[in-house]
Amino acid sequence: MRTMRNLILACLLLGILPGLAEPASCSACPMCKTATETADDQSRPVAYMASILTMLSMPSILFAVVGVTLYRMTRREESQLADLTKAHDRNPDEPLV
Repeated sequence: MRTMRNLILACLLLGILPGLAEPASCSACPMCKTATETADDQSRPVAYMASILTMLSMPSILFAVVGVTLYRMTRREESQLADLTKAHDRNPDEPLV
């Protein structure tokens, strides 16, 4: 019991300590950094930002579409099952399927 508690404590400390260290300064990827530093006009950094936001939004959109589709399929199946049970309750001699 005591060794399990010590093991959990050690895992927590090893997981938390790297987060407490001073973070290094972040920099852009080399190509993005060069392109934005040498940009003559201000539209190029805006275009990079728009492309990054587009790449980040695509997984969210895909998950939302899959989730809504599964939700609608479940609701449709539940309503069909409810209709079948109502019909069976009115006429018990007919089979359900």
